[in-house]
Amino acid sequence: MIPLSIGIGVTAVLGVSLLFFVRYRRHTPIDFPHAFKNFSPVLSTHRGYGKHGPIAENTLAAFLAAEKRGFRAHELDVRRTSDNKLFLLHGPRLETTTDGRGRIEDTPSEEVRRLNAAHYLASTNPKAKKKSFEPLATLEEVLTKVSKESRINIEIKRDRWDFSRGVEEETLRAVMSSSCADRVFFSGFHFLTLWRLRKFGTRIPVGLLIEKSPVWRLKLFIYRLMLLPDNIHLEYILADDKLLERLKKRGYGLAFWTVDDAKTVDALFAAGAGVVITNNMELITKFQRKKDSGTRKTHRSPSRRT
Repeated sequence: MIPLSIGIGVTAVLGVSLLFFVRYRRHTPIDFPHAFKNFSPVLSTHRGYGKHGPIAENTLAAFLAAEKRGFRAHELDVRRTSDNKLFLLHGPRLETTTDGRGRIEDTPSEEVRRLNAAHYLASTNPKAKKKSFEPLATLEEVLTKVSKESRINIEIKRDRWDFSRGVEEETLRAVMSSSCADRVFFSGFHFLTLWRLRKFGTRIPVGLLIEKSPVWRLKLFIYRLMLLPDNIHLEYILADDKLLERLKKRGYGLAFWTVDDAKTVDALFAAGAGVVITNNMELITKFQRKKDSGTRKTHRSPSRRT
């Protein structure tokens, strides 16, 4: 005979599993074509002008320089300071790229404003000016100053064991109070980030970031079931035809990172990518030629499952 406590536990697990499955089946993802009017696939910058490029990553100067080359989509990383101000920083620590130390989440904004976001360039990029200075950009500055035609992928950053409140609320507030809400989409790795964005009921698309790991397929399955993302942002080496077909059939938009060669970019767009993120600033010229010649048609969404 099964003990009563075990029976109750099994029943509870089955009940919760059924609840999540019903939510999942009722969820209609807001993929890129349904979120953005007249959407066509886009080639996006990675942190502005590429990781370890000649212009400091995640700075306003990087985004503006990329736009001069023709980019009209950007991926950027947002973190919050100890006094809940939003700055662009990949992290996880200030010393990774700046002349500061520690976590930005433990640092007041007044101190962050004095840091040099280009500090790391002297050692990583020989083309960079050794004494160049770029301030860390605020999210508000980027939302205000990038092209009004540009789509903006805001990746909300959390350290693995960061369960604090604030960054999702502040990010959503900043976007909704700007004129960019109809051009923004979110992404994140952290369970809590997607959970909280879903809790707020935002209609801005939310993307689940998946990177290669021993358990990436399990994470993709569980997070899709529990967090109800709109788009799946895959590390490009994880792409395979069967997986992409299943994701597209379910209604997800597809984004891929970080792709630096033209052949792979073309293959991913051919497979149905809505967004491909790159460090390679040279690729925009070829992409624009194809787009202008009409080979990259406006993506029309399939009919929705009822």
